[in-house]
Amino acid sequence: MAISMNSKRITMSAIAAAAGVSQSTVSLVLNGSTTIKLAEETRRRVLEKAAELGYQHKRAEHLPKGPSARKIAFVFNGLTPYDPFLDAINACNERAWEADRMLVTFDYRNSAELTKLIEQEINQGDYLGMIFASSMTRQLAEMELSPQVPTVLLNCYLEGSGSSESYSILPADKLAGYKVTAHLLEQGCKRVALIQGEPWMEANSLRLEGYRQALINHDLIPDPQWVRVGNWSLHEAYEQTRQLLALPQPPDGIFCCSDYMAQGCYQAIAEAGLRIPEDILVAGHDNQMLACEMEPPLSSIELPYDEMGKLAVDTLLQLAQGEKPIALLMKLEGELLIRASTKGQPVNKI
Repeated sequence: MAISMNSKRITMSAIAAAAGVSQSTVSLVLNGSTTIKLAEETRRRVLEKAAELGYQHKRAEHLPKGPSARKIAFVFNGLTPYDPFLDAINACNERAWEADRMLVTFDYRNSAELTKLIEQEINQGDYLGMIFASSMTRQLAEMELSPQVPTVLLNCYLEGSGSSESYSILPADKLAGYKVTAHLLEQGCKRVALIQGEPWMEANSLRLEGYRQALINHDLIPDPQWVRVGNWSLHEAYEQTRQLLALPQPPDGIFCCSDYMAQGCYQAIAEAGLRIPEDILVAGHDNQMLACEMEPPLSSIELPYDEMGKLAVDTLLQLAQGEKPIALLMKLEGELLIRASTKGQPVNKI
């Protein structure tokens, strides 16, 4: 069973964008941390924006306490610098701390020997359970390690998942692709192009499905020439945008499957003497801090890693108490943040 969950809670990333600071700074302020000295003006601004947005901090006393084990194992396989998935780890750590638990992270780095040692540590230590995570949304043929504690899969799922032991939390990538494309169409675009990442990646394929479905639902036939491979590269996105703008019928809206690629798209549009959003609309994916700093600010949909991380800990606490979570497979949708890059109908000069 798969469900789509649209959280109405205000996320720390939304507060960070409103206050013009990093998500880490927001976390420090809202959790009352004194370990790092922050300017009082920064603390005040974060608290004011949080109050304006209606953020309600979830206190530890409202979370289930469960058995006496104090630690939660978070197992993953490597991260790249500035990886957005760090938001999920930070969120897990925050929620674990609220529940009076300690998150212990393990990076097994594709090492069979290290994997075995991690499994032994979890089995022999004071661990309430394990969150097994992947920075890339993917299907697992089998678990790399199976400790004797409750387990939640984060951003991954088991092939043929149907076991009551397999609880998975994923982003609703198809819905994200649909929402962004539908927004561009509703803003007046008639020819929406997609600059995708690497086609073999599951997240990319699902966003492409959502893009196509949105076009069909708006009585438009998907045109293969408007779908380009950007491979998550700024340079490739730049080159693909140049090619799109050179078409006899170029797009009047472009959906980039990452905010990083949208930077290359912006550059190509500017070099062509066109303006965003007056001549062409552009939207991104991930809602990273750079989306707010681009000119004009980029409309983008969140990767709901923050909410996914918190839900992973909450689900694990339920399992440790012998409770049954809401579903085996839970998909969370991200919020679409509409900014200047998609405000107003393009004048179709191209």
